[in-house]
Amino acid sequence: MNIFIVEDEVVTQMALARMLNSTFPDVKVVGTARTVRESVDFLRSCESGQPDLIFMDVELQDGNCFDIFRQVDITSNVVLTTAYHKYAVEAFRVGCIDYLLKPIEPQALCGAVERCRRNMNIVSSKSLLTSFDEFMKNKPMADRKIKKRFIIKLGDNFVLVPVSDIAYFYTEDNATYIVTKEGVNYIINFPLDVIITQIDLNEFFRISRYCIIALSEIRGVVKIKGGRLKVVTDFEPKCEMTVSRARVDEFLEWLA
Repeated sequence: MNIFIVEDEVVTQMALARMLNSTFPDVKVVGTARTVRESVDFLRSCESGQPDLIFMDVELQDGNCFDIFRQVDITSNVVLTTAYHKYAVEAFRVGCIDYLLKPIEPQALCGAVERCRRNMNIVSSKSLLTSFDEFMKNKPMADRKIKKRFIIKLGDNFVLVPVSDIAYFYTEDNATYIVTKEGVNYIINFPLDVIITQIDLNEFFRISRYCIIALSEIRGVVKIKGGRLKVVTDFEPKCEMTVSRARVDEFLEWLA
């Protein structure tokens, strides 16, 4: 089975590829992409036919995955991967065969691959509707386990960082960092897509693909060019503290 992975965080992309290769001997990851543009180019270049299965993250660096469907007639089976419930209806509207919440559990991954094996031909609209109804009926609600602390490995030692001490998380050069309220910087082995599922969303907000900030550290916001917002803090941030245009309304509602 040939698989294509669309995921803009390299750490998550590599972890999914390893899980697939170690679990399914007949699986071959034939390509990866981090943007809408790369995905469209890859799918248009598939001279021998599109891959059997595509694992597709929703929010990408230059748009969202539904932009890919608007530009390419996708005949592959597609499984959406995301940290959010809100895309489920849209996922099945465009014909996805499954919808996996991050972090992806091995059992859920196996179910998606096996569903693809049974569904190697293009699914009719009627059977898609049936699959959606069955999915919504049987899919359990994810139980969110909120972390109280992160364990950071420093050489042979481990440091406990309470979540209450964290000012923000950010990614840079394919690495993820924690920055404490004291300004201490730690590297952590989780991508932001996983971290956002482990923290209290009343206390933290993902302002962009590259940053999650604590409510306690926000002193104000300023409108800037392009309909975005700049977050005002008491510290000099190590990353850009800008709320992406697509998240502005949700961010302001969260602040209220």
